[in-house]
Amino acid sequence: MNERQRIADAQPFLLRNMPLRPRQWERLLTTPGAVRLSDKRGEMLLVPERGQYHLHWAYDDIESMRLLFPKMWTQIRRQVDPDQADHIQLDLVEVQNRDWFDPMLNDADFFLFAEWMEMVHPDLDPKKVPEFPDGVKMRRATDSDLDAFSEIWSDAYGDLNDGERTFEAMVEEVTWAGALEADGKVVAFAMNGAIEHTEGEILAACVAPDAWGNGYGRLVLGAAAYRHASQDAVRARIKVRPDIKPALKTCADLGFRFHRAGVEYRRPVDEEAIARAREERRVIGVKARFGGWR
Repeated sequence: MNERQRIADAQPFLLRNMPLRPRQWERLLTTPGAVRLSDKRGEMLLVPERGQYHLHWAYDDIESMRLLFPKMWTQIRRQVDPDQADHIQLDLVEVQNRDWFDPMLNDADFFLFAEWMEMVHPDLDPKKVPEFPDGVKMRRATDSDLDAFSEIWSDAYGDLNDGERTFEAMVEEVTWAGALEADGKVVAFAMNGAIEHTEGEILAACVAPDAWGNGYGRLVLGAAAYRHASQDAVRARIKVRPDIKPALKTCADLGFRFHRAGVEYRRPVDEEAIARAREERRVIGVKARFGGWR
């Protein structure tokens, strides 16, 4: 059996953590460092992506998952290198009855982290050049801006931050980056990734929290979208956190529309931290059952 046939045969499983086209699955399988376990009833794939690990699984049905997931996870977790990532991410997209999966995921120390939403601008206009108000300047970013970008990115996302390794990985993918200055200070930035099949990815569009409320998010997002349009992209996409309230409104105001959404489960790679968290949950559970007995 050749490699392409093997990839095609990997698709029939009905129960997946997220739907993937054969081309997307092939890309994951051929990612350097990817580890795959397979069984006639299911499979699991650990993929290093953008500085973190991503876990994918697919099974015939929920009973197959209950049987295979713990065994596969026990094997594949041995391939996790704590020096290469901050956490392991597992996304659920278009998965019904999420409560079925929570016990299995929690037993493997995956817990709900946050929701995410992918927004797409379906019709970029290369003639719509962004305008910037007096006192605000948009310029091409340089290497000297990276420290400021990293700080803005970390502060803007707060507890929803993806980790410094993710930021560093995005920097490696950047095809264009712009810095927005107000009164000579960098207050916002945007970074674009590659254009594939006329669709460009906006890796980040962030505003320093102390500069929120000035419309800077619209300015940098609009600049990023225009940059893609000027490079012959027809569409642009960006992934946002709905918990960051200005994000969805900013996207919608600029013509971005909902494409898909998911929930992210996350597991640290620090086994000592996991052990401490388990003990904390155990203690909390004991107090909940036996506290206030008088």
